[in-house]
Amino acid sequence: MRPRLSPPSRAVLLLAVLASPVAAQDWNTPDALILARQATERRARTAGDTTLRDYRAVAHGFLFFLGQFGEGLSETPRLVKTDQLELEVYWKAPGLSKQRIIGWRDRADLPTDIQYHIDHLGIVQNNFGPVIRLGEGDEVRDVPHPLGPHGEARYDFALGDTITVQLPDRAVRVAELKVRPHDFARPGLVGSLYVDLSTAELVRLVCSFTPSAYIDPQLEDLSIVLDNALIEGRYWLPYRQEIEIRRRATWLDIPARGIIRGRWEVESYELNLGLAARWFAGPEIVTAPKAQRDSFPWRMPLEDAMQEVAEPVRRMDLETVRLQVENIAGPQALVRRRPPGL
Repeated sequence: MRPRLSPPSRAVLLLAVLASPVAAQDWNTPDALILARQATERRARTAGDTTLRDYRAVAHGFLFFLGQFGEGLSETPRLVKTDQLELEVYWKAPGLSKQRIIGWRDRADLPTDIQYHIDHLGIVQNNFGPVIRLGEGDEVRDVPHPLGPHGEARYDFALGDTITVQLPDRAVRVAELKVRPHDFARPGLVGSLYVDLSTAELVRLVCSFTPSAYIDPQLEDLSIVLDNALIEGRYWLPYRQEIEIRRRATWLDIPARGIIRGRWEVESYELNLGLAARWFAGPEIVTAPKAQRDSFPWRMPLEDAMQEVAEPVRRMDLETVRLQVENIAGPQALVRRRPPGL
């Protein structure tokens, strides 16, 4: 039986439900800039926090590949391929990460030869670090993080709602900090940062990117939600993550869109195990031998495991995230527009 998440972790998810629609905002007010600076300083100090030296966790994930065809691309996306993955996740201060795929199975509903970038097969650690890269740098490359060293020089900030999350032992007040680049013509992030007001820790990230941030010429847009959970009442660590990547192309003069959708949950944290630095040598994401992956003891058939997550994927339920980000961006277009090609 999979271990259940603790009540404090579950309570964090109320942020996804209670966050109100984005209204008109005043950018770069003193209060917004103070909170952004506090969160940036806290993020920098976390790297030197000696109380959390390392951890081990387990991540459960799905990757879905979907397709849309036809004028207007208005039909419900068709599920083409499903991958389910089980990972061992390791982290060591100040920012080392290793992920090991120990279970992997898939099912193709339609013929496809899609190959995922290696970082699609794991979770985001360290809240991206100082710069953001996705698709091994082929999708988004070296976009400055709003809470990184150059955040205030590149981004505008505005305060949103303050939300109170009731945990079993206390209440946590979280403020939404909306963010957009000074110059939309440059690569940048657009979205919302949710910050714990008592510690200035980043609790949740909801974002997309400016069109100039996309490297792949077929990439239409990219949406991300990173939720952290309060572990042992002290550390905000990865809990639930979602990503959607939409590519636009044509097939025999027919408009087509390919969609990659990833969903991850992280749990079973073990802290301060004394992990050796040599364990983190080499690539961040590696795979166990095929015999081990194929023999992983899944709890249920893939068809049954998909039911909880496949239907929302078909309904494109990250549309709410795109609308939230577009409201923050204002009149700036965040989706690439291009004429159809051969």
